[in-house]
Order: sequence, then structure tokens, then C-alpha cells
Amino acid sequence: MDEPQALWLPSPNYFPARAGHAPRWIIIHGTAGFSSAEEVGYYFQQADVSTHYTIGRDGVIVQSVREHDGAWGNGGVTTGHDPWWSRKLNPNNVTISIEHVKPHRDNSDELTETQKEASFRLIQHICDRHHIPKHKANASGGITGHRSMDPLHRSFCPGPYPWEELFEFLNDTK
Repeated sequence: MDEPQALWLPSPNYFPARAGHAPRWIIIHGTAGFSSAEEVGYYFQQADVSTHYTIGRDGVIVQSVREHDGAWGNGGVTTGHDPWWSRKLNPNNVTISIEHVKPHRDNSDELTETQKEASFRLIQHICDRHHIPKHKANASGGITGHRSMDPLHRSFCPGPYPWEELFEFLNDTK
């Protein structure tokens, strides 16, 4: 496992060794259902999808894919995507994906305080491990939501997320 204290529930759904690419972005997702990180982890063991991490409403972190591999969490790049994404490159090979358990199907749930704290710390650790810029995503890398690459089908992903608080936290820990 890459993140200390994460629960390891491995998924068979990943791109080995990222086809030689390094992660440059962190993608924030909302689960649009489910009640716990463990439930999502078990789902990733059976379904044709995965992310690297899932953070439960109770702060539990489940890791399903190693960071040196690409998870199957982002799908494709669709019309209206942010300009740094390319349909020629599988976005899963250049990203680390983090799901946040949100029980409502429309991802309308706010993060719990415990979930937010776990998310911020995990993002900080991933940025430090992979030299991912600790800022809003742009062509050089950074952190953004799933809707950044798929505004057609994932406009609701991740739903509410405390972006300003995240970047304040990351700036305070540089």
C-alpha cells in the first residue's frame, strides 16, 4: 500500500505501470451512492471500474489500486473538457483518483468534517510523493474534479467539495 493506515482492498481493474507515464493530476470523485468506503472497495473488486482510493464519511481510507498503476476510474475525455486533457492519452495513466462516499445518487452530499480532514491529508501526501502541484489543475498538473475531463456525463462529479479550504490547507503545509 502507498498510504499508511489505509485499508487495502485490491481491485483487479488497473493499467499496469501507467504505460510509462507519471501521475500529474489528482482527480476528485463522488461515489453517487454507497454507504461506506469498504462497500466501494468490495464493489471495485467485482465491477469493471476502480479508483486508487475511497474515503468514507467516517474518514476510513480504502486503497484499491497502487499509485504506480492507473486506476479505471476516469473514463474518457468528452467534448467541453478542460484544455489540458487530450483524447489521445488515457487520462487514467496520468492521474490518481480519489472517491468520496456520497450516499445520494446526485452527489449532493457535503463531506463530513472527518471525511474532509482525511481527504486533505491524503491529497497532501499524494502531492508530496509524486511532486504533483498543490494548486487548481492546469496544464502543468494539479487537483480537479472528474467533471474537468468529462463534463458531458460527469458534470455532477464530485458534487460539493471544499476546494478553497483544500488549497488553503495545502498552502499552509508547503
